[in-house]
Amino acid sequence: MTKKVQWDNTAVNMLRECNRKYYFSQLLASKNRSNPLQRKVHELKKMQTLSMWQGSVVDKFMETVIIPKISKKETLDFDSLADEAVEFAQKQFDYSRQRIYTDPIAGKLETALDFCILDIHEQGKSYEENEIAEAYINIRAAITGLPEIRMPDGQTLLGFLKQCNALTPNVFTWKVEIEHAAVKPQIDLLAQYNWKPVVIDWKLSRSYLADYSRQLIICGLVVFLKRLENKDKQPYAYEDIQLFEVNLFKRTVKQHEFTEERANDMIDEINLTSRDILLLRGEDEEPDIDDFEGTDNDGSCKICSYRSICAYLYLNNNSYDEKAFAEFVQVTQSA
Repeated sequence: MTKKVQWDNTAVNMLRECNRKYYFSQLLASKNRSNPLQRKVHELKKMQTLSMWQGSVVDKFMETVIIPKISKKETLDFDSLADEAVEFAQKQFDYSRQRIYTDPIAGKLETALDFCILDIHEQGKSYEENEIAEAYINIRAAITGLPEIRMPDGQTLLGFLKQCNALTPNVFTWKVEIEHAAVKPQIDLLAQYNWKPVVIDWKLSRSYLADYSRQLIICGLVVFLKRLENKDKQPYAYEDIQLFEVNLFKRTVKQHEFTEERANDMIDEINLTSRDILLLRGEDEEPDIDDFEGTDNDGSCKICSYRSICAYLYLNNNSYDEKAFAEFVQVTQSA
């Protein structure tokens, strides 16, 4: 029987960008502390830029504080909640600054709310204090701006959420199999509105060009197929599933249409890319790094989390020494 590929949109994008980046992120990274190289790559996988971090803070705060309060029909004081969100961010910043993630005991607790790895601490990248202050300002603004966000039909986002029959944040255990692929996306919020599924994806990008429709279509597809597995319930129609992209910085809501055509196009893409991944990985349980070529796109390399470890391994015949790598990073950052 052909083995299944753990398929997700991020991994496919990495594969298209750089085979070697895919190798680091999807095949080499491991929490296993007995292998220093795998552990370091895992830390690099978890590492965030300041821009990414402020988005993840708000996303986690929505999951752990805001949505539970709405579910319990509690009164929401957004100024106080914004203070709480900034305090939450400050704890994460301190966690990263103190490099607690490198501690063999404390570092294991990656599910802890204050777990954080920032590139400015892990790789010693330079930054200005006003950049941190601006991040806190952005986090506060994202929370205090929630009451202003309106759905496409004109009602407020908060009003919509309060009317939902159920709200389940951070759904990451739903998995469906599509030919050679096991698809298990992370759904920021899965709601039931009039007992029909609603997928909400929190975004914090300031770009007006970014297209997040693919990720939402994947989530919708998993919700649709998961329902088919339940023989005791009537299948959803495609139009039953609503997909909303909520940008908490721009305070906008964009709906993405979920249709049979879009679902089938995504299934075709999943089948095609999963076969490509299987061919690249081969039959080896532990593929060789030499089988994964790097990109010749210098622009992609400059923003890659694995740039330092990739260069170090190239220069050292794929041999890794923890102390030597740390010194290599210091030298390259100061150059």
